[in-house]
Amino acid sequence: MMNKILTLSVVALTLCACTGTQLGLGLGTGSSGVGVGAGMSFPVGQRDVPNDEHYAQNIIDEIYARVGDTRPWAGKLCTLRIAADVEGTVLDVARVGGDENWCERVMMAASSLHTLPPPPAALVDRLQQGLIVDLIPR
Repeated sequence: MMNKILTLSVVALTLCACTGTQLGLGLGTGSSGVGVGAGMSFPVGQRDVPNDEHYAQNIIDEIYARVGDTRPWAGKLCTLRIAADVEGTVLDVARVGGDENWCERVMMAASSLHTLPPPPAALVDRLQQGLIVDLIPR
């Protein structure tokens, strides 16, 4: 039975990758200190420009700088969608999922970001739609 579930999961993930949808696995960036599963989400096959990941990591770092002490939420996850315009004005911050209490703290920090640096040209459309970021207490 477990083997069938695992096979079905692999098939579902493969189909998601083939259709170009986002994989919501929290695969992360591998940046030190961010934690397993933390990072940002790019559409499959669209993470070609290194500046895109660097820009998104700067947003994550700015949120962490505003959160303060993260120890009470150790091991929790919060996934946010952050949308901004071409100039970097934050249009929307929305919780996509994760621990409710940790997300409340992260939302307060993210909502205090009124402007971001203007995004790289390749990331403008993606940022207007909403960049998905995972935050795990550092």
